[in-house]
Amino acid sequence: MNKGELRRKALEQRNLLEENQRKKASEIIQNKILLSSWYKEADIILSYASFRSEVDTEFLNTRILQDGKQLYLPKTYVQEKRMEFFEVTKLEELVCGYQGIQEPRETHCYFSKRETSDCKVFMLMPGVAFDRKGNRIGYGGGYYDRYLSQYDRKIHYKTLLAYSCQEVEEIETEECDISPNEIITENDIITGGQRNVGKKCIS
Repeated sequence: MNKGELRRKALEQRNLLEENQRKKASEIIQNKILLSSWYKEADIILSYASFRSEVDTEFLNTRILQDGKQLYLPKTYVQEKRMEFFEVTKLEELVCGYQGIQEPRETHCYFSKRETSDCKVFMLMPGVAFDRKGNRIGYGGGYYDRYLSQYDRKIHYKTLLAYSCQEVEEIETEECDISPNEIITENDIITGGQRNVGKKCIS
């Protein structure tokens, strides 16, 4: 199957999960993150605000702030086909953005002041599908691939949060695809995925 077919299949499976199943699985995934060495060592976390049937991140983002780490969330610029991460100090300050996703206000942009920072940076990524080789499919906009084509070397570790039902047999990768270092589901922790520094995505 091509990426579009895999995306539709994985989204269908994810949307079929009942609310209590998603809640229980999200709790397991979030606890795995909090217990990970990368989380404990991180000074800065680039996370995301969960949307619809994605792995919930509200509790996790709250804990990041409570633990005294710096939290940055993405804001999408659709016309420019790009995203930037802005600092969030209170989740109550998020505003409704692209497709109704909660986004930060344009306050402190992450890389504008941290080009030479030696802080340890940990990224939590959403996704639609993944395979056992550690490859990821997003929603098709290419926002993460374009962002990481510029900043991948400045991010120490990238983890994809997903439900086990989003696993597909095999994802055919392209040169601009950049895989996470690790995939965490309620059942597994998959490591060893390729860590490409992809070519800059144009589309």
